Amino acid sequence: MTSGTKQVVILCAMQGEADAIIARLGLTPAPTPWPETLPPRMWSGMVDGEQVLLVTNGHDPRTGADLIGTTPATLATSLIVEKLNPALILVAGAAGGCSRSTKVGDILIIDRAYHHDRRIPLPEFEDYAIGPEHLLCSQRLAEAFRARVGRISTGNALDTLPPELDFFKTHDITVKDMETASITWTANLSDVPVVAVRAITDHYDHPAPESQFLTNFEHALRHLGESVSRGLPSLLRMHEHQA
Repeated sequence: MTSGTKQVVILCAMQGEADAIIARLGLTPAPTPWPETLPPRMWSGMVDGEQVLLVTNGHDPRTGADLIGTTPATLATSLIVEKLNPALILVAGAAGGCSRSTKVGDILIIDRAYHHDRRIPLPEFEDYAIGPEHLLCSQRLAEAFRARVGRISTGNALDTLPPELDFFKTHDITVKDMETASITWTANLSDVPVVAVRAITDHYDHPAPESQFLTNFEHALRHLGESVSRGLPSLLRMHEHQA
Protein backbone atom coordinates (compact mmCIF):
# COMPACT_ATOMS: atom_id res chain seq x y z
CA MET A 1 0.00 0.00 0.00
CA THR A 2 3.03 2.26 0.01
CA SER A 3 2.54 5.19 -2.35
CA GLY A 4 4.20 8.46 -3.19
CA THR A 5 1.51 10.33 -1.25
CA LYS A 6 2.28 10.81 2.41
CA GLN A 7 -0.65 10.50 4.77
CA VAL A 8 -1.57 10.82 8.42
CA VAL A 9 -1.61 7.48 10.26
CA ILE A 10 -3.33 7.10 13.63
CA LEU A 11 -1.82 4.47 15.93
CA CYS A 12 -3.71 2.89 18.85
CA ALA A 13 -2.57 0.12 21.16
CA MET A 14 -5.97 -1.24 22.21
CA GLN A 15 -8.98 -2.08 20.08
CA GLY A 16 -11.24 -0.14 22.45
CA GLU A 17 -9.17 2.99 21.86
CA ALA A 18 -9.38 2.46 18.11
CA ASP A 19 -13.13 1.78 18.17
CA ALA A 20 -13.84 5.18 19.72
CA ILE A 21 -12.03 6.85 16.81
CA ILE A 22 -13.26 4.50 14.07
CA ALA A 23 -16.85 5.28 15.04
CA ARG A 24 -16.30 9.05 15.04
CA LEU A 25 -14.44 9.10 11.70
CA GLY A 26 -16.44 6.41 9.90
CA LEU A 27 -13.39 4.26 9.10
CA THR A 28 -13.66 0.78 7.59
CA PRO A 29 -11.34 -2.26 7.73
CA ALA A 30 -8.54 -2.26 5.17
CA PRO A 31 -6.04 -4.93 4.08
CA THR A 32 -2.56 -4.56 5.52
CA PRO A 33 0.55 -4.34 3.33
CA TRP A 34 2.41 -6.61 5.76
CA PRO A 35 1.94 -10.37 6.28
CA GLU A 36 -1.31 -11.35 8.01
CA THR A 37 0.72 -13.37 10.49
CA LEU A 38 1.83 -10.06 12.03
CA PRO A 39 -0.70 -8.75 14.58
CA PRO A 40 -1.20 -5.06 13.60
CA ARG A 41 -4.50 -4.36 11.84
CA MET A 42 -5.64 -1.37 9.76
CA TRP A 43 -8.69 0.79 8.96
CA SER A 44 -9.08 3.50 6.34
CA GLY A 45 -11.35 6.42 5.52
CA MET A 46 -11.59 9.95 4.19
CA VAL A 47 -11.50 13.02 6.43
CA ASP A 48 -11.81 16.45 4.82
CA GLY A 49 -10.97 14.91 1.45
CA GLU A 50 -7.76 13.25 2.70
CA GLN A 51 -7.18 9.56 3.23
CA VAL A 52 -6.54 8.70 6.87
CA LEU A 53 -5.30 5.32 8.08
CA LEU A 54 -5.65 3.86 11.56
CA VAL A 55 -3.45 1.01 12.76
CA THR A 56 -3.75 -0.98 15.97
CA ASN A 57 -1.06 -3.07 17.64
CA GLY A 58 -3.47 -6.01 17.25
CA HIS A 59 -4.03 -8.99 19.51
CA ASP A 60 -1.70 -11.57 20.99
CA PRO A 61 -2.03 -14.74 18.88
CA ARG A 62 -1.71 -16.96 21.96
CA THR A 63 -4.08 -15.25 24.43
CA GLY A 64 -6.14 -12.83 22.34
CA ALA A 65 -5.18 -9.94 24.62
CA ASP A 66 -4.68 -6.44 23.25
CA LEU A 67 -0.98 -6.00 22.53
CA ILE A 68 -0.17 -3.15 24.89
CA GLY A 69 3.39 -2.17 25.77
CA THR A 70 6.59 -1.01 24.17
CA THR A 71 7.46 -4.10 22.12
CA PRO A 72 4.20 -4.32 20.10
CA ALA A 73 4.21 -0.53 19.72
CA THR A 74 7.70 -0.65 18.22
CA LEU A 75 6.66 -3.38 15.78
CA ALA A 76 3.57 -1.46 14.67
CA THR A 77 5.53 1.77 14.26
CA SER A 78 8.22 0.05 12.20
CA LEU A 79 5.59 -1.42 9.87
CA ILE A 80 3.85 1.95 9.51
CA VAL A 81 7.10 3.73 8.66
CA GLU A 82 8.24 1.05 6.22
CA LYS A 83 4.95 0.25 4.47
CA LEU A 84 2.62 3.27 4.74
CA ASN A 85 4.85 6.26 3.96
CA PRO A 86 3.39 8.40 6.79
CA ALA A 87 3.57 12.17 6.83
CA LEU A 88 3.14 11.88 10.58
CA ILE A 89 1.86 9.45 13.18
CA LEU A 90 -0.92 10.45 15.56
CA VAL A 91 -0.73 8.35 18.73
CA ALA A 92 -4.14 8.24 20.42
CA GLY A 93 -5.21 6.31 23.48
CA ALA A 94 -5.74 6.02 27.20
CA ALA A 95 -3.23 6.86 29.91
CA GLY A 96 -2.80 7.37 33.63
CA GLY A 97 -2.47 10.85 35.06
CA CYS A 98 -1.21 12.57 38.18
CA SER A 99 -4.09 13.01 40.65
CA ARG A 100 -2.91 16.51 41.58
CA SER A 101 -3.06 17.88 38.04
CA THR A 102 -5.43 15.73 35.95
CA LYS A 103 -8.94 14.34 36.20
CA VAL A 104 -10.59 11.43 34.44
CA GLY A 105 -11.53 12.36 30.88
CA ASP A 106 -8.90 15.09 30.52
CA ILE A 107 -7.12 15.18 27.16
CA LEU A 108 -3.41 15.95 27.06
CA ILE A 109 -1.19 16.53 24.05
CA ILE A 110 2.39 15.48 24.65
CA ASP A 111 5.51 17.55 24.08
CA ARG A 112 8.13 15.18 25.54
CA ALA A 113 8.18 11.46 26.28
CA TYR A 114 10.47 9.79 28.82
CA HIS A 115 11.25 6.16 29.71
CA HIS A 116 10.80 5.58 33.46
CA ASP A 117 11.62 1.88 33.82
CA ARG A 118 14.89 1.75 31.89
CA ARG A 119 17.12 2.11 34.94
CA ILE A 120 20.68 1.86 33.59
CA PRO A 121 22.98 3.89 35.89
CA LEU A 122 26.07 3.44 33.72
CA PRO A 123 28.17 6.07 31.93
CA GLU A 124 26.86 6.86 28.42
CA PHE A 125 23.69 4.79 28.94
CA GLU A 126 21.68 6.85 31.39
CA ASP A 127 20.73 9.68 29.02
CA TYR A 128 19.80 7.16 26.31
CA ALA A 129 17.73 5.16 28.77
CA ILE A 130 15.73 8.08 30.11
CA GLY A 131 15.20 10.32 27.08
CA PRO A 132 13.35 12.51 26.42
CA GLU A 133 11.95 11.86 22.97
CA HIS A 134 10.55 15.02 21.35
CA LEU A 135 7.10 15.15 19.78
CA LEU A 136 5.35 17.60 17.49
CA CYS A 137 3.39 19.85 19.83
CA SER A 138 2.21 23.46 19.86
CA GLN A 139 -0.38 25.59 21.58
CA ARG A 140 -2.25 25.75 18.29
CA LEU A 141 -2.51 21.97 18.15
CA ALA A 142 -3.50 21.86 21.82
CA GLU A 143 -6.37 24.21 21.07
CA ALA A 144 -7.41 22.16 18.03
CA PHE A 145 -7.61 18.98 20.13
CA ARG A 146 -8.97 20.91 23.15
CA ALA A 147 -6.10 19.50 25.14
CA ARG A 148 -3.54 20.65 27.66
CA VAL A 149 0.16 20.24 27.01
CA GLY A 150 1.96 17.74 29.23
CA ARG A 151 4.91 15.40 29.53
CA ILE A 152 4.49 11.65 29.44
CA SER A 153 6.59 8.74 30.63
CA THR A 154 6.44 5.24 29.16
CA GLY A 155 6.97 1.88 30.85
CA ASN A 156 5.69 -1.68 30.76
CA ALA A 157 3.64 -1.90 33.96
CA LEU A 158 0.25 -0.54 35.02
CA ASP A 159 1.35 -0.06 38.62
CA THR A 160 3.94 2.52 39.65
CA LEU A 161 6.91 1.87 41.94
CA PRO A 162 8.15 4.47 44.47
CA PRO A 163 11.34 5.21 42.44
CA GLU A 164 9.13 5.86 39.40
CA LEU A 165 7.00 8.35 41.35
CA ASP A 166 10.24 10.14 42.25
CA PHE A 167 11.22 10.08 38.57
CA PHE A 168 7.89 11.67 37.63
CA LYS A 169 8.42 14.49 40.12
CA THR A 170 11.98 15.10 38.93
CA HIS A 171 10.96 15.34 35.26
CA ASP A 172 7.59 17.05 35.76
CA ILE A 173 5.65 14.09 34.34
CA THR A 174 1.86 14.40 34.40
CA VAL A 175 0.92 11.40 32.21
CA LYS A 176 2.03 7.75 32.21
CA ASP A 177 1.51 5.19 29.44
CA MET A 178 3.01 2.07 27.87
CA GLU A 179 3.83 3.13 24.28
CA THR A 180 4.44 6.78 23.43
CA ALA A 181 8.19 7.08 24.05
CA SER A 182 8.93 3.88 22.11
CA ILE A 183 6.73 4.92 19.19
CA THR A 184 8.39 8.33 19.06
CA TRP A 185 11.93 6.96 19.25
CA THR A 186 11.20 4.49 16.43
CA ALA A 187 9.46 7.03 14.18
CA ASN A 188 12.12 9.68 14.72
CA LEU A 189 14.79 7.33 13.37
CA SER A 190 13.12 7.90 9.98
CA ASP A 191 12.33 11.59 10.57
CA VAL A 192 8.62 10.88 10.90
CA PRO A 193 7.04 13.36 13.33
CA VAL A 194 4.74 12.11 16.08
CA VAL A 195 1.76 13.82 17.70
CA ALA A 196 0.31 12.14 20.80
CA VAL A 197 -3.01 12.75 22.52
CA ARG A 198 -3.96 10.82 25.64
CA ALA A 199 -7.24 10.56 27.56
CA ILE A 200 -6.90 10.09 31.32
CA THR A 201 -8.56 6.90 32.62
CA ASP A 202 -6.91 6.56 36.02
CA HIS A 203 -4.38 8.10 38.39
CA TYR A 204 -0.99 6.44 38.55
CA ASP A 205 -0.53 7.61 42.16
CA HIS A 206 -3.82 5.99 43.24
CA PRO A 207 -3.47 2.75 45.28
CA ALA A 208 -5.55 0.77 42.73
CA PRO A 209 -5.16 2.34 39.26
CA GLU A 210 -6.36 -0.86 37.59
CA SER A 211 -9.84 -0.53 39.12
CA GLN A 212 -10.02 3.11 38.02
CA PHE A 213 -8.92 2.11 34.52
CA LEU A 214 -11.68 -0.47 34.14
CA THR A 215 -14.35 1.84 35.57
CA ASN A 216 -13.43 4.90 33.53
CA PHE A 217 -12.23 3.41 30.23
CA GLU A 218 -15.37 4.00 28.14
CA HIS A 219 -15.97 7.49 29.56
CA ALA A 220 -12.40 8.59 28.83
CA LEU A 221 -12.45 7.14 25.34
CA ARG A 222 -15.59 9.05 24.42
CA HIS A 223 -13.55 12.17 25.18
CA LEU A 224 -10.67 10.76 23.11
CA GLY A 225 -12.89 10.14 20.07
CA GLU A 226 -14.28 13.66 20.29
CA SER A 227 -10.80 15.16 20.64
CA VAL A 228 -9.36 13.29 17.65
CA SER A 229 -12.32 14.14 15.41
CA ARG A 230 -11.94 17.83 16.32
CA GLY A 231 -8.15 18.03 16.05
CA LEU A 232 -7.47 15.79 13.05
CA PRO A 233 -8.53 18.39 10.44
CA SER A 234 -5.83 20.73 11.78
CA LEU A 235 -3.20 18.02 11.33
CA LEU A 236 -4.42 17.37 7.81
CA ARG A 237 -4.22 21.07 6.93
CA MET A 238 -0.72 21.24 8.38
CA HIS A 239 0.29 18.21 6.31
CA GLU A 240 -1.25 19.81 3.21
CA HIS A 241 0.75 23.01 3.66
CA GLN A 242 3.99 21.08 4.18
CA ALA A 243 3.49 18.74 1.21
